[in-house]
Amino acid sequence: MRARSPRASSRDAILRVFAEHVADRGYADTSLGDIAAELNLSKGTIVHHFGTKEALLREVHVAYFGRRFAEADFVLAQLKDPVSRLVAMIYALLAAHRDDRAASLACLRELVRYFDGDLTGYVRDQRTRYTAIVSDILRDGADEGVFHTADPKMSALQIFGMCNYAWTWYEPDGAQSVEEIARLFVRNILGGLAHRPAEDSALDELITKATDTVQRAPGRLPLPGGCRESRPSLPGRRWCGPLGAWAPGLSPARPTRPRRPSGPGCSGHHSRRWRRPPSRSL
Repeated sequence: MRARSPRASSRDAILRVFAEHVADRGYADTSLGDIAAELNLSKGTIVHHFGTKEALLREVHVAYFGRRFAEADFVLAQLKDPVSRLVAMIYALLAAHRDDRAASLACLRELVRYFDGDLTGYVRDQRTRYTAIVSDILRDGADEGVFHTADPKMSALQIFGMCNYAWTWYEPDGAQSVEEIARLFVRNILGGLAHRPAEDSALDELITKATDTVQRAPGRLPLPGGCRESRPSLPGRRWCGPLGAWAPGLSPARPTRPRRPSGPGCSGHHSRRWRRPPSRSL
């Protein structure tokens, strides 16, 4: 059983624990009563702050997308060429599965099962905006001749499908770190878009720079305890670790494990409520 929070009356604590419960149990099995008990609150206090469980999920989505757009804005401001920007966005999408895990699971998995109406409309608008960021990066790269794609939007959807579906198999304490997975994904993508060779020291440097940029973005959550990063092994470089700050709206959630389906390409326990989500952008 989780220890009770010493700041149980804060909205941040309620949102954090709610996101953790949704990630652990699924939205349907998340109870406001259980959240209240864990935080040593009355259920009425949570209802007073948020009203309904759906309103809580909306608040989690608003804060989650706020963090994703803040990262994207920082990447676009710091990196000017399309290749570096694309590498940074791929890393940011993957890093969210580790650094913002509970909220990522709540936002990427649960919404497509349970909601239609206002909340779905809001999330669809946010995903459309985020998809456009990557589509524009690819379009700019195609205009400059560094990417080769006949359909930047479809290529962007391919990237989102590759990165967002990682919630079904990624484990924060697994054999490969997010940084290692991102390097592999980037090499695979750029091998098709930019025709770069598999081994390229300049690409190693570019990937490291793009990764560092995302880790320095303002408002990023600190790494959850126990999670590791890969250390780049580039000559003359000193690894300083990520720089981050607490984000408004949510405190960092510890790593959680989603329920796993059985079958080819999947691991873990079968969940009868699990259904393969449709391919979506963020």
